[in-house]
Amino acid sequence: MISNKQPTAKQKKDALIWTGLVTDAVSRAKTSTKIVVIGVAKLKTAYMLQDTLTNMALAGEEAAWNVEVQLNTLH
Repeated sequence: MISNKQPTAKQKKDALIWTGLVTDAVSRAKTSTKIVVIGVAKLKTAYMLQDTLTNMALAGEEAAWNVEVQLNTLH
């Protein structure tokens, strides 16, 4: 079942922030020979970013393979 809920303003803002972060990391990976690391605090966020990067790489964005998501938890 598909929900008809509209995203909140915070969700839209968060989506723009994550999009910019991923775009910036892939852009840096294009010009670097080193792995670019995105550090996150939540497992859910790590999965979301890794899924995004994998989809970008499979769609032909080779630099996305050089971006790593690193989980930095406090425990």
